[in-house]
Amino acid sequence: MASKAMQYVLSERKFVLGKHAGKVMQVAKPTGRRCVDFERFCELVARGTTLNYVEVQAVLNLAADMARELVAQGEIVDYGRLGRLKPTFKSKAVELGQPFNPNVHIERPAVTLLPSKQYFSLHDVSYERVDHAGHKQPKK
Repeated sequence: MASKAMQYVLSERKFVLGKHAGKVMQVAKPTGRRCVDFERFCELVARGTTLNYVEVQAVLNLAADMARELVAQGEIVDYGRLGRLKPTFKSKAVELGQPFNPNVHIERPAVTLLPSKQYFSLHDVSYERVDHAGHKQPKK
């Protein structure tokens, strides 16, 4: 796949904490981002396989559903290069000696992704500055 530079804009920001407190500094923000929908993503994955995009969709959906089911049973799922999926929830505090009712005192169960540092660290990125309207800056 051809490499495309990550676009950014510079904007001013006044810092209120830290060593730059009270100063107005310039910071870069990513821009020009578009969302690749799931169908398009599956088409791109299918190009490198003998599967068509519908089969890729089915496999990815099945993997996500199975991982969710396993995490709901309390398992930690190693999701390959992405990292690990683990269960989490919020628990209300109950005084010692009082009965703990999980249906009342445990709330908001969820799946948490523990991302792989290697996968989520982008080392092979190039950058291209654009103005706020999305036009490339002239080279100096």
